[in-house]
Amino acid sequence: MKKVIIFIVCFLFINNVYGSTTIQKGTFSKCVDGDTAYFIVDKEEIKFRFLAIDTPETVSTNVSEEPFGKEASDFTCNKLTNAKEIVFEYESSKTDKYGRTLAWIWVDGSLLQKEIIENGYGKVAYIYGNYKYTDSLCLYENKAIENKLNVWSQGIEDGGYKQGYCTKVSLDNIKDNIVYDEIEKSLNMTEKADDTIKKLEKIDDKITSSLDENSDRIESILLYVIIALGLIVTIIKETKKK
Repeated sequence: MKKVIIFIVCFLFINNVYGSTTIQKGTFSKCVDGDTAYFIVDKEEIKFRFLAIDTPETVSTNVSEEPFGKEASDFTCNKLTNAKEIVFEYESSKTDKYGRTLAWIWVDGSLLQKEIIENGYGKVAYIYGNYKYTDSLCLYENKAIENKLNVWSQGIEDGGYKQGYCTKVSLDNIKDNIVYDEIEKSLNMTEKADDTIKKLEKIDDKITSSLDENSDRIESILLYVIIALGLIVTIIKETKKK
């Protein structure tokens, strides 16, 4: 019977109503440097590489510590250590070639990548797709350059910090799309789905304990009903799109 209840939740509520999971909550575990850290997600410690930015090196075995590397690392570590809520927003490519998880990191409703860039602790880099916030980040990178903040304090010429991706981006028509509203809505929907799962699991326990020799037949009937409901929901969604 439990399999039937789980099927209801996954098929109807999560897939058809709430959509695919692109956000997830976690907790801070430990710092690495300005653009990398460990987090606890679903009771597992995972190494995250912050999507679409690069900060000066502090722990790389291939290069010596770079200027402002420690300052960038301290900035990031301070933000994460004092965070009350950490949310990961994933793009289509979830890991890099080193197996690190890639994500936008939202800390207490603010995008950490944005704060790093606008305070001049790194640059927009490692762009391998049409990522959601990269062009908006270029707006903040440009302001940091104009104000000669931290890594940009020597300018971008004659040995100063070098720009990357943003040199190819025209800032004239860029609208800043870094807002937390949609993330908050998605979190609320995910939490509702989780609550629904817990409630259905409790119902399932009660039903399971009361079933007799007809349980197999009841499960089969329910399975057909669920499939029919799923198809109806899908049809309704497709009709609304049209």
